[in-house]
Amino acid sequence: MIEQKVSFYSDGLKLDGAFFVDENNSNPDLPIVIACSGFTGQKNIHPERYARAWTPKGFTVFGFDYRGFGDSEGIRERVILEEQVRDIANAVAIVHERAKEEGRKVFLAGWGMAGGLILDAFRICEDQVDGLIAMNGFFDSVRVQKALRGEHGWKEFKQFMATERLRLAKGGEKQGIDPFDIYPLDPVSREYVFTELVKAPGYGVTSDFDFADSLISFKPEANLDERFSNIPMLIAHGAENDLHPVTEPKALYAAYPGPKDLFLLPKGGHTEWMLDDDPRFIQFSSYIADWMVANN
Repeated sequence: MIEQKVSFYSDGLKLDGAFFVDENNSNPDLPIVIACSGFTGQKNIHPERYARAWTPKGFTVFGFDYRGFGDSEGIRERVILEEQVRDIANAVAIVHERAKEEGRKVFLAGWGMAGGLILDAFRICEDQVDGLIAMNGFFDSVRVQKALRGEHGWKEFKQFMATERLRLAKGGEKQGIDPFDIYPLDPVSREYVFTELVKAPGYGVTSDFDFADSLISFKPEANLDERFSNIPMLIAHGAENDLHPVTEPKALYAAYPGPKDLFLLPKGGHTEWMLDDDPRFIQFSSYIADWMVANN
């Protein structure tokens, strides 16, 4: 796989990106796929994993690091979803320029949290995207928080936010918060994060109250409108996902106004199967590749 390094700007910050192609099998008739990371993700983790899966099939894949991650500029490890949406939209602009020159389509794929981020990004760059792929995403943050925490835990979290907001409003200093206190992990996903993802160079994140505010306001499902009516969408999800429950893809499928397909990966949780040689990852990535060919 060949990596073609690219830099681009988002809100004046220089972001690190790359096109990935197979030196022996690059099909100029296939779309260019933008693979977007989820929470705490980096270009060198899942975007490159999908690139390794899809470039041998002839696809060109683009991956990048959000501001503050990898070699991109910005406040280190800060996650504000509205900012990441703009990073995605600016990545689309760069990819669309190349795709237009080559007479190709652009498909926008988001993993995990980015499964929802791409929906908000599409509303910014609708004329530059030809297909959407939401992989193991969530589309209503409060709905997921309630599912993960239970009603009692959700009330406790809301009380924490109210207390912290008052402290900050009175002039208190920001303090670091464990990101997984804000965005809780199921046990299987936690094991994967702390055994596999931590191996990636530069992996890690710190959080504060701004991330909590940004996350709780996140509800891309509510912003679907006529702009999506002609854009094909694949919603691909682990059938046994305990982090982003299977009710999430089903709710998005019901709400999505355009052409749509739903694929539930048998025996797939959220992320424990995200390994190049895992049969479930091969099945998942191959299904998406076939869908992209069919909708090209």
